[in-house]
Amino acid sequence: MSGADATSWSGESRSEAETEGWGRELGDCLAPGVGVLLRGDLGCGKSVFARGVLRGLGVADDYITSPTFTLVNGYDEGRLPVAHFDLYRLSDPEELEGIGVEEYVDGRGVVLVEWPERGAGVDFGAALEVLLEDRADDPEFRRVTLRASEGLSRSCLDGFVAKRSAGRG
Repeated sequence: MSGADATSWSGESRSEAETEGWGRELGDCLAPGVGVLLRGDLGCGKSVFARGVLRGLGVADDYITSPTFTLVNGYDEGRLPVAHFDLYRLSDPEELEGIGVEEYVDGRGVVLVEWPERGAGVDFGAALEVLLEDRADDPEFRRVTLRASEGLSRSCLDGFVAKRSAGRG
């Protein structure tokens, strides 16, 4: 694994459990107003990482479901409110207005977005980008890169890196 500078961290995951564990560690460090933007090809582990983030925020497994067909799932029972968007099936960013995106992106909680590029023009909060890349020759391998855009997301990234450095994960 490689370390971090002020704005990024990357590591190589060798299992789904490890990828989810990193998501859980990040969830432990998130603050209201952060938008976690999950990027990567289909099947690269975005939903696995998202499940980890939700668990790290204290969402019970019984409540975690994929928003692939509903576009968004809201969770209020964890440490912070969470809006989990999966925009893969979104055909036009204007569809987000129809589901009341502004009600979810209000700065009081965390916004978790799979396929954020399909919601072009929507401000999902202080962006903490998560890029997941797989490798054709190793189905378990994932390179996970986290990039922070500004103060709030950098603070969350710093907390995650400190946790990784302390070996508590």
